[in-house]
Amino acid sequence: MKRFRNESGSRGHQRLTVAVALLAAMGSVAVQAEAAAPQDPAWHSYVLGPATAQVPPVDVESRGTVSHLNTLVKGKGQATTLTTVAGGAPASVLLDFGKDVAGAPWFDVTALSGSPTLSLATSEARQYIRTRAATSLSTAAATGATQVTVASAANLEVGNTITFGTGASAQTRTITAFNTTARTVSFTPALTAGLPAQAPATSAPGAPSSDESRSLAGVGGIDTLQPTATGRVSGSYHGGFRFVLLTLTSPGSISLSAAGVDFQGVRATPADYKGWFLSSDDELNKMWYSGAYTLQLNLKPAGLNGLLDQRIYDGAKRDRSIWTGDLLVQGPTAMSTLGDLGAGYVKSSLDVLLATQRADGAIPGSPDFSKGRNPAGSPLFYSNNYSGYGARAVIDYYRYTADRGYAVKALPALRAELAYNDRSLTANNLVASNDRDFWQASQTGEVTKYSIDYYILLKEMAWLERQIGSAANAVADDAKAEAIKQAVNARLWNPQLGAYGQSSTHPDVLVEDANSLALQYGFVPADRQASVLNALKTLWTPYGAIMGPGLLDPTGHTIEPFGNGMETAGRFTVGDADGAFDLMRRTWGPMVDEDNPLYTGGFWEFKNSNGGVNRATASLAHGWAASPTVQLTEQVLGVSPVDPGYATWNIKPHTGDLKWAQGSVPTKFGDVAVQWQSNTKTEWFTLHAETPETTGGTISVPVGDRAAVTVNGRTVCTAGSCTAYQGTIAGGYAQLTVPGGTYDITVSRG
Repeated sequence: MKRFRNESGSRGHQRLTVAVALLAAMGSVAVQAEAAAPQDPAWHSYVLGPATAQVPPVDVESRGTVSHLNTLVKGKGQATTLTTVAGGAPASVLLDFGKDVAGAPWFDVTALSGSPTLSLATSEARQYIRTRAATSLSTAAATGATQVTVASAANLEVGNTITFGTGASAQTRTITAFNTTARTVSFTPALTAGLPAQAPATSAPGAPSSDESRSLAGVGGIDTLQPTATGRVSGSYHGGFRFVLLTLTSPGSISLSAAGVDFQGVRATPADYKGWFLSSDDELNKMWYSGAYTLQLNLKPAGLNGLLDQRIYDGAKRDRSIWTGDLLVQGPTAMSTLGDLGAGYVKSSLDVLLATQRADGAIPGSPDFSKGRNPAGSPLFYSNNYSGYGARAVIDYYRYTADRGYAVKALPALRAELAYNDRSLTANNLVASNDRDFWQASQTGEVTKYSIDYYILLKEMAWLERQIGSAANAVADDAKAEAIKQAVNARLWNPQLGAYGQSSTHPDVLVEDANSLALQYGFVPADRQASVLNALKTLWTPYGAIMGPGLLDPTGHTIEPFGNGMETAGRFTVGDADGAFDLMRRTWGPMVDEDNPLYTGGFWEFKNSNGGVNRATASLAHGWAASPTVQLTEQVLGVSPVDPGYATWNIKPHTGDLKWAQGSVPTKFGDVAVQWQSNTKTEWFTLHAETPETTGGTISVPVGDRAAVTVNGRTVCTAGSCTAYQGTIAGGYAQLTVPGGTYDITVSRG
């Protein structure tokens, strides 16, 4: 196999150089240097969006007779020519774009002979661009045979090897011809021993295949192209792919001077980012921008695929549908990275969601599922839990944007959804719905996670009611939520597990999601937090945390980034930043490793226990996995909204083993910029914050028992007490309530 790769430039070297330069400039107080917004700040090198709309390949391989291969990467030189002869292996080129892209692949034809027919297949992973034949003999074959009849002729290709039988008696031959109608395969050389009927037959490397699910996404599949003249030839739109396999399937030749992809989607360059993040950890930086790029690959612009509106799909290639659970991660990611542009996509997606609400109040898990026959899809009422996620996604939109008109209009729909969810509440103040959640299998009995999820929805609704609705409703929602919390602790805590059980019917099953949410939302008393953290750690593997014993997804998932994101959030909440970073690096670290065979620049939908994926249609750019982007902004940089649009905000960094972090968050009132440094050896911490004048909030900085805290040169906290800014010290932090403005805070941590 011939291969050419363009090695010009080194992203990793550029990142290291600018990061070292930035650190040198920072000095002891450093972080303020970045606030000047230099022309080429260090974070620009992490942005993954293509620089131009016409995206060239970065690498190319060939099979069969192909000349001047490198032209397709270098963009100059003699035309790349594919030649296929009858009975020979079809000539093909495999184009590698280095990361996922979206759009229509194209190639420029400079010459052709015969009537060339080409197949164009795309895939996110190289391992799925071809599918091996796996069949068996329909009838016995005699010694000396050069042709057999098989049960299926799918995935055969001339020039492939085919192996009959297994073990020491297996015979491997080269395919010279096959007939899909008669299901015959011809090969050379002849068999040296007879084969019985039902003998297995497998081929390698297989025939071109697509990893897309056309029935779900409504787009994709293998394109068949028949150019008749020179000029540009384009394939159809494909939603997410790193690789393009172009095969000349008929005898003849075709010469190509260039190939690429017409990028059709949101192609965000550094100028399009309204929020950004940078830290002392290169791997975490990659995660932030990978999550942002995953979100961009999930965005469907207005007009694409025959739909006039903008939508946030769950995956770049599959399902290409709006999903409520995914929106809980995608919405904050969109708004904190792309600002108003991202908010517009969230709002448009919520419009589709609310338009399909049922009369009984249920919001569909997906309002536009399965587009095989209709680009708009059809609503799928997946589960009660996902219905509640839909309401929470609307509330999130209001919290981040302060779009009061939208929230007021949506409030009746959200109240109806709340009433619908309430029907699953038992006399024990726990939820029993006997339906599915993100890992797709049903859960019976009074379910811990479902109960906590309903608690979260009630608390979110109470917040919303206080903002735009009824104070009495808020009180009632809060009271119901507190009753659920008490019931979970009284009935679903398992002392033997040192954690919460899965449900009343499976009290001895340890699950990641429920225990993680319990940590994040304050269910776990302080004296039990270490126990829950330790129990969760028993689920860890080198590749992330499994969902829990016995909770195998029916499609083979064991490690869900969606659930792992719940755990990292829970660990940050109770002060275990080191544990959160450890799990982030296990789960998402391999995804941002450019040497990983499954690297796409995006985050994956799920993993198997060995850290890979188990089927071609696994989504390798899936929005629900983007929680590192949100958490690095809100938990590590430390900036999160409290009142709508960040009218009030909270700044509380969780530093872990990081030396510094900095970034900016877009808000309705202006950007919130934060820079901090931590030096445990010299026992000091500094933070610089720039916040809009018309806002206010709290700034919390880590302190020790004897810490001295100064704000803009004035000492405000010493020896465990504060004298200004309504300061309090608790849980290892000094919390200061401040109006909008610029703050330089220094902590000497005794």
